[in-house]
Amino acid sequence: MNISFYTARTGMIAQQQGMNIYANNIANVNTVGYKPLRPSFADCIYTIQQPPREQWQTGHGQYLSKTDLMWAESPFIASDQPLDFAIPGPGFFMTLDRNGDNFLTRDGAFGISFTGDRWELVNGFGDFVLDYDGNRITVPFELDVNGEATTNIDLTALEAMIGIFDVPNNWGLDQSGTNRFIVTGRSGEVSANRAADKVRGALEMSATDLAGDMVRIIETQRSYQLNARILRISDEMQTTVNNLR
Repeated sequence: MNISFYTARTGMIAQQQGMNIYANNIANVNTVGYKPLRPSFADCIYTIQQPPREQWQTGHGQYLSKTDLMWAESPFIASDQPLDFAIPGPGFFMTLDRNGDNFLTRDGAFGISFTGDRWELVNGFGDFVLDYDGNRITVPFELDVNGEATTNIDLTALEAMIGIFDVPNNWGLDQSGTNRFIVTGRSGEVSANRAADKVRGALEMSATDLAGDMVRIIETQRSYQLNARILRISDEMQTTVNNLR
């Protein structure tokens, strides 16, 4: 068996997986509240090439061992939209989708939706934004001198209602898509953080390091090309040996 052929093959597979991750980060450079992934690689099993010489070991390439979420805080951008919110420091908004599932998110681009007989706070995907007690938020409106509701939203009261939540281990969260994170056993249970601050009229930008990921794309592409060249040379050597028989 030509070990170099299979070693190069594992390298090509791993580098392609890394390329996919970096490409996804770059694709989300303008996604509000996006947290990029970083791939981690590990070397494959080692075997003893010649049993009498145990110190002579041969590796078998690499594989993608895990991906890590990068939780660096991103800069804020003023949106001038009264229903946009950003969280300085750690924490998440919690949402409830139409199937009854809860998610965490850093995307604070909210709106209002008329459901049943009341106006409720929702995100851009129609998920309900929750308060500190895990309940859907009914949008409060200002009152006129007669105590009747006006068409103006009471933004101060609304801001106080929007819940901020923490988990013990952010790195244990799973990404769900649509700017949402799933709580897992690794992340720990969700708890409300009533002391957390909110910034109204601002959004957190993507945490993608565009320049850094472009450099990693180039490195990954070069590594892929080298592995492909090794695979081709190994195949040619095997063909030459077979023709000599």
